[in-house]
Amino acid sequence: MKKVSFLPFFLLLGLSLSAQKATSFSLLDFPYTDVHLHSALKPFNSLDVCSYSIWEPINHNCEGKLSKLFVSSSKEVPRYSQCHFEGLMQGNVGLGFLSLTPLEKGMMHVRLLNEKKKGKGTMACVSGVELEDMPCRKAQINYYEDLRANIEYVLAAEGQNYYMNAMPKQYEVAKSREHLQELLADEHKLAIVLNIEGGHSLGLSLEENDISQTEEYAQFYLKNVDRMKGVLPLTEGKEDYLEQPILSMNINHFFWNGLSGHARTFSGLQTFVFGGKKGVGEGLTPLGKKVIKKMLDQENGRRILVDVKHMSLDARLWYYSYLEELRAQGDTVGIISSHSTVAGCSIHDKAFKRKDNKAKNKHAYLNRWTISLADEDIRQIHQSKGIVGIMLDKYRLMGNKAKKAVEQTVEGSAQRRKLYVQVIMANVFATVKAVNEPSAWDILALGSDFDGMIAPFECYASSADMPLLAQDLYAFLQEPEAIFDLFTKEEVEALMFDLSPEEIIRKFMYENGRNFALRNLPSYLSEG
Repeated sequence: MKKVSFLPFFLLLGLSLSAQKATSFSLLDFPYTDVHLHSALKPFNSLDVCSYSIWEPINHNCEGKLSKLFVSSSKEVPRYSQCHFEGLMQGNVGLGFLSLTPLEKGMMHVRLLNEKKKGKGTMACVSGVELEDMPCRKAQINYYEDLRANIEYVLAAEGQNYYMNAMPKQYEVAKSREHLQELLADEHKLAIVLNIEGGHSLGLSLEENDISQTEEYAQFYLKNVDRMKGVLPLTEGKEDYLEQPILSMNINHFFWNGLSGHARTFSGLQTFVFGGKKGVGEGLTPLGKKVIKKMLDQENGRRILVDVKHMSLDARLWYYSYLEELRAQGDTVGIISSHSTVAGCSIHDKAFKRKDNKAKNKHAYLNRWTISLADEDIRQIHQSKGIVGIMLDKYRLMGNKAKKAVEQTVEGSAQRRKLYVQVIMANVFATVKAVNEPSAWDILALGSDFDGMIAPFECYASSADMPLLAQDLYAFLQEPEAIFDLFTKEEVEALMFDLSPEEIIRKFMYENGRNFALRNLPSYLSEG
């Protein structure tokens, strides 16, 4: 039996007692929901080297000169796993949207992973992934095979006991909305909903041989969509049909995948290291449109929702137009943006329309790059009864003006922590303002992107810190203040629409993510 520290339990107990003194309810009386996390990325991708469990914490190996150089230039990328399942349960996270994503070949670029400069050690240091062999050596990578193995890895440990404070804990992947309700009612079980990040996951790497416009590749790809929908077995020649639904899939991630252009994610230095320029800002390809229509189709297999994070603006606009056609036929499809940043302006705003580069956010508090949700995006999500997950990457959530304000405070100080709350709340209230009605509070959720190689807030750096985040957000809502120069105190209070701090925290930290999953997972009853 694994020996587990009792310290996190007493920390949570103390937080619960202090919250009860200050409020009429406990901030821990409901399980939190995170609508985007990568708990399986590090343990699964390190299997050739280490037998990590998805439950246990992982500390990054940072040996080698190049690794040390990378650490000094990116100190804020965590050197430990942020959302291993033990950490989720320590942090009162009862429902996780587990995002599976095969490592893209572009992330293993020779500039970063030069074998002579201990490239494997650098990869382990930066991502937590320990590799025996470099996949980037292959001319072409079959990402689907990697995804299939990742799914099997997650499902293999379902229902197995893991002991915390001498109590057995388990996780299960939801098979239906009814199953999810059962899991959420059991405090000893962690409820998991499967999602996929990146359309590359069902295809092949295209860097050296872009065959995405061929009919052969289209048939290969569309067949893999059917495998995820439960129409075909996961493996050719077997009967291993996927029983657990895939709730959503991002069409895009960091690199060109033959389906659609993506929004720019990388900074100038990251672009130099990894590349990733091809397709930036472009719209959907004919294959991409076919894939979306097949994903959403309910006549042949389970529906898979489209996660619009990482889609280019042109691709998003086409997608919203297609959803309007479906709504006219009586079919409302929920839009998910699982780990979002919010621009706080219209797509027609000059600041938003400018080219995505370092200068674009110079005079902004929020991130104005087109990867961020504009007001029109948010209204589309609201109209669809969708979900906006606010991510916890501090730099992606803010523009330079907010960053400068933060940098003027001392790391670890109460002043800096207070500004971090303002950064998060700036994105939250910009979302509410775009809709400007009380139901805007029904589309907001936490979508941390933990273990997605983000730069987290130091005080909310892992899933175990979620009670502290809930406490700080609650304290802000109890005594609202102006948020930078974006919202006055009076505007903040007006945008709360007479909802109590308790109601808002329950919606943001739990109910909205849960309700979105329950609305969009298939039902046993409909199958019967």
